[in-house]
Amino acid sequence: MKNYFLVLMLVLLLQPAFASQLFILDVSNSTSIPSTIYAGDVVTLNLTVSNISGIGQAADNINVSLQLNENDFELIDVEENIASVKSKGSKTVSLRFRVKDGAFPGVYKLPVFLDYFSGTDNLNQVDDIFLTITSCNTLNISEIDLSNFKPHTNDSLTVTANIKNNCSTAARDVEINLNPVTNKTIDPFIVAADSVKIGDILSGQQKQAKFNLHIPDTVDAQTYVFSIDANCYSCTTTSNAFSFQVLGRPELVFSNIEYSVENTLGDDSQIMQGSLFTLSIQLDNIGQEKAKAVDISVDFGDSVIGTSKSFLGNIDPDDSGAAIFNLSAAFDAKSGETPGIITVNYIDELGLKQSFTESYSLYINAVPPTSPIVWIFMLILIIIILVLIYFIVKFVFRQLALRKHSR
Repeated sequence: MKNYFLVLMLVLLLQPAFASQLFILDVSNSTSIPSTIYAGDVVTLNLTVSNISGIGQAADNINVSLQLNENDFELIDVEENIASVKSKGSKTVSLRFRVKDGAFPGVYKLPVFLDYFSGTDNLNQVDDIFLTITSCNTLNISEIDLSNFKPHTNDSLTVTANIKNNCSTAARDVEINLNPVTNKTIDPFIVAADSVKIGDILSGQQKQAKFNLHIPDTVDAQTYVFSIDANCYSCTTTSNAFSFQVLGRPELVFSNIEYSVENTLGDDSQIMQGSLFTLSIQLDNIGQEKAKAVDISVDFGDSVIGTSKSFLGNIDPDDSGAAIFNLSAAFDAKSGETPGIITVNYIDELGLKQSFTESYSLYINAVPPTSPIVWIFMLILIIIILVLIYFIVKFVFRQLALRKHSR
């Protein structure tokens, strides 16, 4: 009985010392970003550190650190300090690391070390958390490059896709597909092959797939979206989209060139020396883009005088514009065919100045010589006028004389 009493007294005396050594922190609610982790990912691990003390004891100078196997993980920031956590309180810490490319999928037990003070006691506590690395079954389409992001119709376009395997195991029977997004089918684009088989891609290896597209003039000028899809044996399909803008070109053609003579006697289609005439030139835009700041110039040398330039402004696709020139044939113009040049200037879809010319000839007729009959008629007319003037003057003087005599 005496020995039992001694043992009881010893337990009562030592109880405060043992109680002060009890761990009062708990690690819980571990979450990760990303939530699904693959080999090669950089992971942010969020942990909740809670004070579960039942006697109101605070935890001070807390150091939280994560112990990782450096064969599988790359340390980034795996340690954080907390000044204090009161009883029943909690704090969140964030730790960062990278899962190495060669890490195998599975569940990893990660020890979390807690070094802190509970009162005057320095405690070292270890809790475990579990991290799942998912089996990698997708390929990474790391880069898509286009030979031209703004091709024209009738151009060719090369699409290059880089496919990388970030998984810890090889990707087998890899196939890369080119799929339309804007249209239901690849038509009217012309593709030699819309599927490329590139075989196996080892872990960490990268391979390239190329597609060649021809853009016929039946393709509308607009923006198109395509996707690159990567598939392999036991893989989940990976897609990456890209876009490019197909440009058309303005195409101006002469649809009508005609003239009309304003002051000719008889046939108004004949230009005589000294004739005034109007030259009309019409342009049609049969292209797919707007022709901007269109102007037309005409040059027939010294044989034709008058306005030489006309501004038409913009001509939309499937629209037309007309220029009118008020001209006259020089009196000393050489009769016969008079060659000329019509010049059209405009700004294309890329903001570049474009120009083209067209040869056009006018036929100038010589003024016919005056007939002798005309000269005789004019002479007789002059004589008659002079006789009339003579009699009028004679009559006037006679009247003046009569008035003078009557006075």
